[in-house]
Amino acid sequence: MIRELDQKGQNQTAIAKETGFDRKTIRKYLKGDKLPERKGSEKKKTSKLDPYKNYLLQRIKEGTTNCVVLLEEIQAMGYTGMMTI
Repeated sequence: MIRELDQKGQNQTAIAKETGFDRKTIRKYLKGDKLPERKGSEKKKTSKLDPYKNYLLQRIKEGTTNCVVLLEEIQAMGYTGMMTI
């Protein structure tokens, strides 16, 4: 796709905007053979709250919306984080 856009006469900045790659990455690709892979696009960062999300959602559905109460409950279950994550 990048080479096609280049052959159509688009400049590197326009190609970068359309593809989402940095302009410098476009330049490297046009000089080289293969497209550089995006870093981190497949990695999902986990949260300390992930193991407790189902519990928290259930408690919220039950009507408990007090964050201090919810925090104390999940801390009793083993949550080691604080009020802010």
